[in-house]
Amino acid sequence: MNESNESGSVSGIPVVKPTLKIADWRYVEQFIAENQGKVVVVDLWSTSCPPCLREFPDLVSLQNQYPNEVVCVSFNCDYFGGKNYPPEYYKKPVEKFLTKHKAYMTNIVSNVPAEELFPTLDLASMPATYVYDRQGKQAKRFDNERREYGKEGYTYKRDVIPFVESLLKTETLKQ
Repeated sequence: MNESNESGSVSGIPVVKPTLKIADWRYVEQFIAENQGKVVVVDLWSTSCPPCLREFPDLVSLQNQYPNEVVCVSFNCDYFGGKNYPPEYYKKPVEKFLTKHKAYMTNIVSNVPAEELFPTLDLASMPATYVYDRQGKQAKRFDNERREYGKEGYTYKRDVIPFVESLLKTETLKQ
């Protein structure tokens, strides 16, 4: 698995880039299992998906708001399987986007083409956000396939963040 966290500088000020791995969904499942005790939010997104890009800053905000209770994962699905465009090809543009949004969380570029990945997840398209409870069980999947969130789809502010907060409160009461 490839990782990067190179620093450069802009006007003498060091620029720290978010870490970025190339991995598959099994890595995500292992990561969720390793983070039991925390709520895990996995966001499937693409640089070519306007709703994904619009909502991404709120994923970062969620991670920053609950750094000890919530672990956010960005799972980029730009890779489409073309021979001339391996997963590594997408690292630079994804890293640029992540750096712009200060996405210091677990960031992954999928090494499985989206058209192969989506059927295994029973998913038609992005954006999609999976929320896992403290026991590592999927508590909710947000997607726009059934239009249950209206014409514009789900948002972090209206749907995901309130759900995560209710999960945090419910699970805190159980302890």
